This record gives sequence, C-alpha cells and structure tokens, in this order.
Amino acid sequence: MKRLLILLLVACGHHAADQAAPIEPPKDAISKPVESGPVKVVERVWPAKPNLGDPIYVRLDIDAAAGATVDAPFQEAGDARLGRFHVAEFSRDAKRNADGSQHLQQLYTLDAPASGKQRIPPLRLEMVDARADHAGSAAGKTQEILTEEIPLDIAPVKTEAIGAPLKGAVGKLDPDVGGTPWMWIVLIASIVMVLGAGGVLLYRATRARAKVAARRSAYEEAVAKLEAMEAGGAPEAETVDAWFVELSAIVRSYLERRYEIRAPELTTEEFLQVASRNEGLSTDHRALLSAFLERCDRVKFAGYRPDSDESLASLKAARAFVEDTRAREEVAA
Repeated sequence: MKRLLILLLVACGHHAADQAAPIEPPKDAISKPVESGPVKVVERVWPAKPNLGDPIYVRLDIDAAAGATVDAPFQEAGDARLGRFHVAEFSRDAKRNADGSQHLQQLYTLDAPASGKQRIPPLRLEMVDARADHAGSAAGKTQEILTEEIPLDIAPVKTEAIGAPLKGAVGKLDPDVGGTPWMWIVLIASIVMVLGAGGVLLYRATRARAKVAARRSAYEEAVAKLEAMEAGGAPEAETVDAWFVELSAIVRSYLERRYEIRAPELTTEEFLQVASRNEGLSTDHRALLSAFLERCDRVKFAGYRPDSDESLASLKAARAFVEDTRAREEVAA
C-alpha cells in the first residue's frame, strides 16, 4: 500500500513538471512571418506532419516597436474553436522592454477534428500606431493585421501504436498491487471521485464568472472607444476610410467577446451568417447589424463617401447597438 501511494505521488510530480516546462518549437516547425509597419508577427505551427490524436501547437510571437500597441485575439480553453480545431489549452505572456517596445507570446494547443487535409485559419490582430512621425494620418487609428492560413495534412492514427502501451503495462504489473485490500482501493477511488466532482464544479463556477467579466469588459471597452471617436467628431474626406474601418472593428470585436463568436477570419457576409445563428441577438438586432456593417463596407470597398451627418449617424447607431445588446445581468447588477 505504501509503495502504491509513493508511485502515485511521483507520477503526479512528473506530470506537474511537464506542464510547467516551456514548449519551444522544433527546427522543422512551420513558420509564417507577417510584418505591418512597427509590428512583426511570426506564427509557428508544429508538428509539421502530425498524426490524428497528437497535440498541435500554434505559437504567435508579436513584436511591437515603441509607440505602437497590439490587441491580439485569444481563445478560451474548453468549448472554444480555432477554425475546425478544438482549443484544448491557451497561454499568453507579455513583456515590455526598456526602450518601450513590447513582446507578446501566445500558445494554443489544438486537437484536430479528423485526419486528412485541414487548415489553421488566419488570426486577426488590431494594431494602433501612435507614432505621429511615422504613421501620418493613420496615427492613433486601429489597423487590422491578418496572419496567413496554414494548411496541415493530418495522418490517421497508427493501429499498431494503440495496443502497445496496454501490453507493456500488463507485463510490468506491480506484484504488490494484488495484495492491497479491496477496502483501501474503494476508499481511494471514492476520494478521487469526490475531488474530481469538486474540481469540475469549481471549474464551472470560475468559468461562469470569467464569462460575465469578459462580457462586461467587452461593453466597457467598446463604449470607451466609441466615446473617443465621438470626441474627435466627424472624419475628414481623406480619413473617412480609416474612420469607418475603426468603427466596424469596434462593433465586430464587441460582438465576438459579448456573444463568444470566434470568427476573426470571416468576411462581413460570413460574419453576419454566424451572428444570425446566435440566439442572443433578436431579429431587430440582426437587421440593424446587417445594415450597419454593409454601410461600413460600402465606404471601405466601394468608394462611397458619406457626409459628416451620415458618418455621425453611423457612429450613433453603433453606440445604440452596443447599449441595447448590453448583457442584462450587468444592468441588474
């Protein structure tokens, strides 16, 4: 019995050490760099040729020069998805250097949905360049950065690898296990089940609180950005494109965080299709959102030039949409 407990403690210690150890990409990892002004993003994916069931790692290394800030997307572990991949784990780290530059690192651990040809979709980042000498008229405006799509060919699980661990385990069975009284086994199993159930309840409660906090943060951040745009007034003719890009990005970012819509790589039409399936949005909300985003696209892609009154009306409509879709539990609180 004593030997069994020692083996369990040693195994748990090794598991904790493995979890704490940093994960570095191998030399053959797929690497896709993207550079936009003062921001450089390097996306690495490994293993390059995974089997179904292998964890797939995606790491973003983001370097922003002094005067530039980056808002990087993230996925919560659990029900979150990155394209068709399930996000099993997620971690992030940020460091600011002495010269004012910033380095961010994000690590996703993904589970593949099936074997065959799959793809890691592009990830969307938001960059604000506050360097007036370098950014010109775009200084202080939100700009979008997209990483590249990364294809993966996932091989099926090897059948000979399935039975090997079990066969080895049977051959090395500890002789002391057969002498352990069954009452002790039942007691240990009961303790493990109780601890597991308590852990699940604690995880669910913590996650529920995190979701409420994320929704509140999404609303507060969107309102702050919209108020800043209101204070700046209507855009000039030469800045109207960037102005509407920033306005639509604020609304899209709010929706993604408020309703947990993970679709940074989708076009406006695809984004509207995903949003329309969300039960939290009423029919009126969907119609208002569709009209608003289509108006922004007309400015961004069709060369439409609204006057000052129409621009401010679009800003007012965005603010009304955010206020009207604010989480009801937050209002009650």
